[in-house]
Amino acid sequence: MVEYKINTTKKDVIWNYIGTIVSISSNFILIPLLLIFLSSEQIGLWYVFVAIAGFAQLLEFGFTSTLSRNILYSLSGKHALAKTGLASDGGSRETDWHLFNVVLKTSKIIYSVIGVLGLFLSAIFGTVYIASVTNDFSIEHSFFSWIIFVASIFTNLYFLYCLTFLRGIGDVAGENRSKTIARLGQFLITAILLIAGLQILAAAIGYFMYGLLLRLFASRAFNKHIDIKHGISSDIKKISKVEVKETLRTVSFVASRDGLVSVAWYGATQAMTLLCSAFLGLSEAGTYSVMIQLTSGIYNVSSAYMRSFFPSFQSAYVKGDLTVQRSIIARGVSCYIAMFALGTACVTVFLPVLALFKSDFICDPVLYLGLSVYMFLLNQHSLFCNVIVNMNEIPYFKAYLISTLAGLVLSCILCAYFKLGAWGLVLGQMLPQLAYNNWYWPVYVMKKIKSTYLSTVAAGLQWWFSKFKNKLNLILS
Repeated sequence: MVEYKINTTKKDVIWNYIGTIVSISSNFILIPLLLIFLSSEQIGLWYVFVAIAGFAQLLEFGFTSTLSRNILYSLSGKHALAKTGLASDGGSRETDWHLFNVVLKTSKIIYSVIGVLGLFLSAIFGTVYIASVTNDFSIEHSFFSWIIFVASIFTNLYFLYCLTFLRGIGDVAGENRSKTIARLGQFLITAILLIAGLQILAAAIGYFMYGLLLRLFASRAFNKHIDIKHGISSDIKKISKVEVKETLRTVSFVASRDGLVSVAWYGATQAMTLLCSAFLGLSEAGTYSVMIQLTSGIYNVSSAYMRSFFPSFQSAYVKGDLTVQRSIIARGVSCYIAMFALGTACVTVFLPVLALFKSDFICDPVLYLGLSVYMFLLNQHSLFCNVIVNMNEIPYFKAYLISTLAGLVLSCILCAYFKLGAWGLVLGQMLPQLAYNNWYWPVYVMKKIKSTYLSTVAAGLQWWFSKFKNKLNLILS
């Protein structure tokens, strides 16, 4: 009998931080390069490209987290999949390699369909939108850049199966190592081509190369797990169409709801770039998008520790270990709060430096702080919702949709009729989220783990303080 237990190691946490920091650093360093080598309109257009890529990612529709979660369940000893929660299978903990293979094959089929659909929709509807905001591609290099970007949308969607496999077997280090190398490759290629004078075309080529590099190194990382490769090859039973259809039907229940959450999340974040370009123009959209990039970067760093432990949390949930679940949430949430506050303070001081690269590119520090408050609360409740979906349930999808729809409508009203500009976007999105999601889902999770928000944060801060104190004593002794 083979029993797998997913443990998050220091190596996993370190590589998650490395991956997050490299991704953010490359984006941060890329911002000055874009400011130097691109016109204001090209900067705005690039972030419209990125927003459309984010929209195309919605076609993934929650399958990545759902499939990786079910891969982990089968690896941890579950012999059947359930639409919600966990299936009862008599308590056996031996890995069902046939079920494991069925989920892997279903994953590749799903991502191939998603990739083709993304290619089709972006090539038709995306082209119409880009043509409209560029006056029929009058901006230099805009047409060929868009063609390459459309191809990138397909590769980035299809190759998601590689990351799903790594995440499903709990290889956080391998996943982030692959993303780190790919991101560094993207940055270097983009920087070299920008210097060579290719302008926005350089950014599009770099984005395309990211997908290819990610697939190469993620596949290599998965193949290094010899024990899992042996387990896969030990299954000689043929996978039937009925099994694939049944697996698809099972995982689609939560995935479809998670997909609606992704749509809502897009509306609450990246869609604001499209609204900004529509109401305020491409130049203003470029400035606003840079601020979104900065706050998103802080979130990614601040939440990296907690996200590293999601596989361990899922394993603890399968085993019913409430103590481990509480510990992971306490350490993760307290880390998120402290690091987000520190990161926001540092970036606010850094904002005036951007004007040195382009004199007409001014980011309002007060607006940035308002945006940061919105993003902090939004991302915090998102972390708690990630905890909920790790329990294979998703009760929050309706609330996400209602809040986002209300936010989009209110943002349009505040921008179009009250002429509040970028503040209209921030306030329009913030108020509906404050009314429900920001506070309800943290409370929901606390009830699940039989704790309270304040006691959980306090326990987490105490753990970190004790950790740093012990390290300091070791250094001084």
